[in-house]
Amino acid sequence: MKANIRNIMIFCCVLLLVLAGIFMSDKLQFGKTIYVVSPEENEVAYGDEVSEQSYDDKKLALNKEMMVYISGEVKIPGVVVISEGDRMINAIEKLGGLTENADYNRINLAMKLEDGMHYIIPKVGENIDNGNSQITISSNTQNSSGKININRADEMQLKSLPGIGEAIAKRIVTYRDQNGGFKSIDEIKNVSGIGDKKFEDIKELISIN
Repeated sequence: MKANIRNIMIFCCVLLLVLAGIFMSDKLQFGKTIYVVSPEENEVAYGDEVSEQSYDDKKLALNKEMMVYISGEVKIPGVVVISEGDRMINAIEKLGGLTENADYNRINLAMKLEDGMHYIIPKVGENIDNGNSQITISSNTQNSSGKININRADEMQLKSLPGIGEAIAKRIVTYRDQNGGFKSIDEIKNVSGIGDKKFEDIKELISIN
């Protein structure tokens, strides 16, 4: 009887040792660190990430916005927002393209644009006073802010303003000559054909000095 009890106890001890061994083996396996990506590949992946970040930074730098004012023989004259490094063709496309009267032979569509500048697209047969045979950049009728001086601009420059056609441009010059010039930009509303709405469209583009 005692021998049977001893055998049972020995069996139980062996069983406990086996179970303990299995448990410890699973626990050790669970605690292992498994590298799905080798250290070398991790270094390459990190390098790619830095490279992509650097590329994104360069893209942001290249996408700096600028504003230019284009008038003359363009379908929708006005101020247009472009990216730094854009060419004349990019700005003209945003303004609906050139009119049928535009002088394509004197327009350099590949020229780079400068922030804050005013470009006038000439029409066929139009005389250019400043000697630029490709595109006119208004200068002598603008102040340092790039606005058109309505006390000095001729009819051609005045027509570059949004909504100002030949007839209104003539009336502006006539009013200016008869009244000794404009004392304020608001005074231009005294010219027939320039109401509050049209004034709102041009007030940021004109000056009196």
